[in-house]
Amino acid sequence: MNSPGRDNGDQSYGSFGEPDDDGIQVVVVPDDISALDAEVRAYRREMARARSRARWRAALTAPGRWAARFGRWLGRLCRYVLPW
Repeated sequence: MNSPGRDNGDQSYGSFGEPDDDGIQVVVVPDDISALDAEVRAYRREMARARSRARWRAALTAPGRWAARFGRWLGRLCRYVLPW
């Protein structure tokens, strides 16, 4: 059996994240945190891409939001100006 945090080649302990008999996901944290560097870089790249996509989406949809806001403002104005 693997000791926690170590991969001795025996996958029965769940060192690769397989669920155990109760269906609980087993997570093994390595002793040397530098082993996670590649995963951390990939996560940060993914988050940077998501922020970039959100900024582009906000920039490209801004004219539509402004037009909708102006339409709501105009509708409220007409409610007070026009005698309907």
